[in-house]
Amino acid sequence: MELVLAGHSYSDIVENTRCSRRDISAAKKTITSHQITPARLAVMTDVDLRVLFPDGRARISDEYEQPEFGRVLQSMKSNQHFTLQQPPRITKLVSVR
Repeated sequence: MELVLAGHSYSDIVENTRCSRRDISAAKKTITSHQITPARLAVMTDVDLRVLFPDGRARISDEYEQPEFGRVLQSMKSNQHFTLQQPPRITKLVSVR
């Protein structure tokens, strides 16, 4: 944001920060819409910036349902299944004549 406020070009900012043009555009729009000045940017905290640029990860984490590990463990104990790490059980068929 400092580089945008200083008037640097998109190409200069991309080269120096390795961020995308889309991110620069989002920062520029936020600076304009919230009337952020260099002085105001200097006193902003990380929390202030997170409010301005929400990334959606917290929302996705809130929607995640925790598994019921007790039920999962019980199911794994009672329903043993074949995996590639287990050798197959070979049973011999005995024919009765």
